[in-house]
Amino acid sequence: MALETGAIDTIDRRILGILRDDARISWRELGEQVHLSPTSTADRVRRMERDGVIEGYGVRVDPAALGRTVRAVVDASLGAGDQIDEFERRLAIRDEVTFAAYVTGTADYSILVECEGAEGLDAFVRWLRADAGVARTETKLLLRVVTE
Repeated sequence: MALETGAIDTIDRRILGILRDDARISWRELGEQVHLSPTSTADRVRRMERDGVIEGYGVRVDPAALGRTVRAVVDASLGAGDQIDEFERRLAIRDEVTFAAYVTGTADYSILVECEGAEGLDAFVRWLRADAGVARTETKLLLRVVTE
């Protein structure tokens, strides 16, 4: 369970911002940027990990390096009576899907996909409509990512 927002002070917020940009930074370098000793900095990070403020660390991969040259947001609406849990389970195992959320609005889900060209995107959308039981889709190509 994450801490209440008030339990995170200004230094913690600065640490989190720096770690978002470079999670591999050394305690010494991180401490220098927030004007703390390496030990104090490490203690703060470990506390935020323990308290659930920091949920984990990851690797960002260039999709083009994997041959995925097309990124898109696919909004999907399920048909009446479709099994939400089954749809979500099947969606979660698709390699193209990098993010999916159950949302409000005209669609039931917004899905971020990275595909191998237009053919890969077409195959994914066809799978959604045929195999996953989606009644309607709307696809938006990402032309440029401004921030992640």
